[in-house]
Amino acid sequence: MVTPKYAGFWIRFVAEMIDNTILSLVVIIGELILIGMIYWIFVLKTPTGETPRGFLDVLGPVWIQVIYCILYALLSIPYYTYWHFQHGTTIGKKMLGIYVVNEKNLGKITLKQSLIRCFGYAVSSLPLSAGYIMAAFHPEKRALHDLMAGTVSIIRPKSRAA
Repeated sequence: MVTPKYAGFWIRFVAEMIDNTILSLVVIIGELILIGMIYWIFVLKTPTGETPRGFLDVLGPVWIQVIYCILYALLSIPYYTYWHFQHGTTIGKKMLGIYVVNEKNLGKITLKQSLIRCFGYAVSSLPLSAGYIMAAFHPEKRALHDLMAGTVSIIRPKSRAA
């Protein structure tokens, strides 16, 4: 059996930044649509066209961030779960040739592994992203969520990645 080339911390970091950028753009567009609908319902639909009292409090900076976080979570869970389960990678990882595989047979991961890995991202973030950083020191470059899900991230040769 050929020893796989494990994806290290920095290449996985870049892949995650690509995925975060994609998700953030989608969330921002969704947030703008949602805020526009709220504005349309509460301001433009009033008989006088005046801004209702307290409307600006609803759309204050804190609430904008709350809406952003909720939308991000609602989109990222299916994004990461679907892409890892169906394709073994995400858009950002695929651009860099990184694939997530089962640690035992280096084959496709199960839906259960994909879900555990996705929710394990939250655990890896606490405290101070220590679960992610451990990938820099683990012999197989596995982060905490990889250990939880029984997965490993590998770099496939260009001929196999296509």
